[in-house]
Amino acid sequence: MIKNLFLGKRYKKWMMVSLLVVMALVAPGCQSGSQGHESTPEAIALNERGINFYNEGAYDKAILNFDKALSLDPSNPEVYFNKGQSLDAMQRFDKAIECYDKAIQLDANFADARAYMGISYSNKGQYDKAIENIDKAIAMNNNNAGYWAYKGEIYKAQENYKEAVSCYIKATALKSDYYDLWDRLAYAQMKSKLYEDVLKSTDKSISLNSAGAFAWGYKAKALHELRRYDEAIVAFDKSLALDVSNPALWYSKGLTLETLKRDAEAKKCYDKARALGYQF
Repeated sequence: MIKNLFLGKRYKKWMMVSLLVVMALVAPGCQSGSQGHESTPEAIALNERGINFYNEGAYDKAILNFDKALSLDPSNPEVYFNKGQSLDAMQRFDKAIECYDKAIQLDANFADARAYMGISYSNKGQYDKAIENIDKAIAMNNNNAGYWAYKGEIYKAQENYKEAVSCYIKATALKSDYYDLWDRLAYAQMKSKLYEDVLKSTDKSISLNSAGAFAWGYKAKALHELRRYDEAIVAFDKSLALDVSNPALWYSKGLTLETLKRDAEAKKCYDKARALGYQF
């Protein structure tokens, strides 16, 4: 059986980066989630300036402007939410939670604040609280693909892949044109040994983004597990063409070649994996 090696450290690094994409589905950057709150022109200008700094990655300056806005308009839930996002970006999760909680106190229907509070708890490893808050956000907006996707991430972090699959199926049903969600579903299906389903998910992802190295890699592994070895080699080659420096992919391709008794080619793949720092 081929190991899940190419889904290891590099996958986790990708997860940390592309998790921002899931967060964008929940609420794209600093935005207004509260409706009907009237503010002063000065506070509005400071909030907008804070958003600009946030978008530039200048989170300290963003927080400074959000704080100034709150000094003029302390009952604005949107500004607390935006400050929470900046604190999240700085990995100051406890402080971010305080901001989201304040936003919710001011606007009990602020679903994005509830969802991001769940994300902050997840980043702290407090998964029960994360699920609790995501579920409250879903209760307010059952049709938000981002909420379902992030709930899937929480279950995935707990290695509860069955529940993760269910969440991703819901997310892809709501946003079927988003290849990143299909990749996440494929990973959870892979861990659940649902190899035929992996092929369906990766084919959907590839149809949306043919340059997705992860989708081709997941497809290759699923084909290997289904003993469709020649097709697996083709998929590995597609993935490696897109991510030639992935040592675990080289190793996994080597295993498939070895299964096919193509030992000389397998050795070259193993040597390439070692040269790239892979230990086995």
